[in-house]
Amino acid sequence: MAMGLALGAGVAASAQTGDGADLIARFAETDRGDVFVVAHRGCWSAAPENSVAAIEACARIGVRAVEIDVQMTRDGHLIVFHDSTLKRMTNGWGYIADHTLEELRALRLYERDGSPTQQYNRPFLTDMTISTLEDVLEAARGHVMINLEIKTNHGANFETTFNRAVEVAQAMDMADQVFWKIPPAVRGVSQTDIPADQKYQALKTEGLRFVTPIIWQAQRSFEDQIADFNDDRVHSFEIVAHDLDYWPLGADGRIEGADQYRYMIVGVLPRWGAGLSDEMAMADPDAIWGRMVDMGADLIMTDRPEQLVSYLQSRGLRP
Repeated sequence: MAMGLALGAGVAASAQTGDGADLIARFAETDRGDVFVVAHRGCWSAAPENSVAAIEACARIGVRAVEIDVQMTRDGHLIVFHDSTLKRMTNGWGYIADHTLEELRALRLYERDGSPTQQYNRPFLTDMTISTLEDVLEAARGHVMINLEIKTNHGANFETTFNRAVEVAQAMDMADQVFWKIPPAVRGVSQTDIPADQKYQALKTEGLRFVTPIIWQAQRSFEDQIADFNDDRVHSFEIVAHDLDYWPLGADGRIEGADQYRYMIVGVLPRWGAGLSDEMAMADPDAIWGRMVDMGADLIMTDRPEQLVSYLQSRGLRP
């Protein structure tokens, strides 16, 4: 029987304290003993997406990982922002790559994900401003892991932005609290029959503890693509599947010869999550989130982090 979800039911009331060592050690374990909730662009139901406040909101409700988007400004700073343009999330206009950090800091963020409200047919403008990568890493320190996604723009390519983000995180002694997302296109592959790690070694991954390649459904099986990686820095995989039949983990949540990894499924949209999604989970969480867990996913990216934390706790799992 499907379980209904009450908003916030059973959610932890306070954030984990400490310097992050326990959090990092827990994330490093890959024995499927728990499930990490990965809040897509932070907990944006409580604060603007990708903002410091959205990270802090996640920590308060017991979410232990957040996905953020990072791109470079005209003057070489890294900000946490998804779109290439300012229109959806700020009261500014134009491209991120055409603005300096000072110009961007003068803008204000719309609430949540920038969508119009039902009452006013326009988003509410907050007093919050765009965050830098340094801002977000400091807010996350000791509280949440960061799943970092690089956004390229016409001012900076993937390698430039990725390598600069590594430098920033290492300078802040925060690199171990990040799991570094690397998409297939950056690895120099089409999503067909080319081995998945061709350009991976060109990035500054030396000294990184947690690297997370993205593996897309393709002509080559997920198992074969995962087998391309033989590197201690690769700790987990984000698996993007369109069809549930292609999901690689068996009933025991294992891939033969690849038990040492965590596996993330993306519940934001059905086309990313093997036909399963957060919105479907609102009606039947057992059939969606429960199935993800039973399939062996121990990282679940979601736009409903509070509800997912509550659901996992109801199953006796530690989120």
